[in-house]
Amino acid sequence: MVEPEPVPKTVQPSQQHVEEAGIELAPATTENDIPHLSEKVVDGDEALKILQAHFEPFTPEEERRVKWKIDIRMVLIMFLINGIQFVDKNTIAAAATYGLAKEAHLHGQQYSLLVTLFYLGYFVAQYPTNFLMQRFPLGKYLTVNIILWGLTLAASGSATKFATLATARFFMGIFESCVNPGFILITSSWWRREEQAARFGFWYSANGLMGAPFGLVFWGIAHIHARGFFPYQWMFIIVGVITVLIGISLWWLLPDSPLTASFLNDRERLIAVERLRSNHTGIKNVHHKKEQVKEALTDVKMWMLVLAVFWHNMTNSLQTSFSGLIILGFGYNTYQAVLLNIPTGMILAAGMLIVSFFLSSKWGEGKRIFIILLFYIPGIVSTAILYAIPVNPHTRGVHLYAIFTVNITAVSAELTYSLLAANIAGYTKKTVAGALYFSAYCLGNIISPQAFLTTQAPTYKTGIAVTLASYSILEIIFAGLYLMYRRENSKRDKEMADVHLTADEDLINAFSDLTDKKNKLVRYKV
Repeated sequence: MVEPEPVPKTVQPSQQHVEEAGIELAPATTENDIPHLSEKVVDGDEALKILQAHFEPFTPEEERRVKWKIDIRMVLIMFLINGIQFVDKNTIAAAATYGLAKEAHLHGQQYSLLVTLFYLGYFVAQYPTNFLMQRFPLGKYLTVNIILWGLTLAASGSATKFATLATARFFMGIFESCVNPGFILITSSWWRREEQAARFGFWYSANGLMGAPFGLVFWGIAHIHARGFFPYQWMFIIVGVITVLIGISLWWLLPDSPLTASFLNDRERLIAVERLRSNHTGIKNVHHKKEQVKEALTDVKMWMLVLAVFWHNMTNSLQTSFSGLIILGFGYNTYQAVLLNIPTGMILAAGMLIVSFFLSSKWGEGKRIFIILLFYIPGIVSTAILYAIPVNPHTRGVHLYAIFTVNITAVSAELTYSLLAANIAGYTKKTVAGALYFSAYCLGNIISPQAFLTTQAPTYKTGIAVTLASYSILEIIFAGLYLMYRRENSKRDKEMADVHLTADEDLINAFSDLTDKKNKLVRYKV
């Protein structure tokens, strides 16, 4: 006699299922009280208030059309902002190549201090700016800061001494401090987690794609000869004015969230939000929650990411502020040094775009940390060349190879951004993590220039040795983080094997503003 197959567990709405997933529900006032979903959840996500009343099923074709509209608007805007930020921030490197130190009477470590002061302002502003981004409309907040940093950069064109340049650099850091944390919030609020790494790659590739043409712009500006004005002053003024004009246009172009996006109609806005249900990370919650702050500060996996950001940015001075000066040391003149910086941006952009397309394919799932580890290897090789091989006419080619390829490690930094967006849930926890993440970014960039000693120019042996050590440490950190993520995912798979949620419970779970630690349905992207 054949025994009947076991009957699967019946999936019914239950308090137990919801609690096992980590959701906190508000108590019912009477036995028969059935409130709306948004009222059942204690301080849930803003999206839940919309979906519980208005959602209707949508087709895959509708979703593709909405995603395409989002990509065209949001990725292009983020590409433009990130590109102009990269150019603005690194205008000082081009100015240094064209004689900033001489014309502004800088001496000793003062140029390194100018690089550091930008990141000091960035560091000071981190927690306040992340708090304000949670409280105020994100698009408008970013727009105001972009206009202010453009004005500051243009005004620094009047500076002819260290004190004035130092003040301008500090305030530029304050105003630019919101951009990268804001982009992490935007990316996690507009795209599914499996889509995010590719979008990060597209907008981050602006560092190379816009850096290259602006290298030619700086080369042209250097040929402006006006009485009483030095080339570096024209660079600050022209790029600053461009930034202000872009910032003004963003007041109308950059939406605050999918819930209020004017370029989508009512139904498209609902689809844009509902398609993110599987993220389990929500859209926005304006309340700053103390328990999420505490969890963020005690989360070992988050601190591993923070350490990774610090050590990556200990390598940043070689890639940006000092690369032109090192190329000058190879025996090239000023104009050649600026033009030879252009290939580094193109190589970086190509690497990011290739990785972005790979991660968006079926072969890219589960490969983020592997690619991070892979792209730090060229950094180790390049810095070993710069440190160990003496500069002479016969070795100039291999040294140029090292300078051209070291920037490819920025692909790893972009994927680290994507891990922060995908693997940290809870809006307050995400903003706290963003503040710590970019504080570490600042500390790395504050300390790193000081390792490039003026007395060691143009080889900067100490700075290159620190960069080589940092790349090696990063390989260890990400290998450890990969093991931690895999172990936690396996543990949750076992714990949640017999837990099944209804459609309503799943909607509640997705938009309850739970942290990744409390929401047992979250699986960490690796």
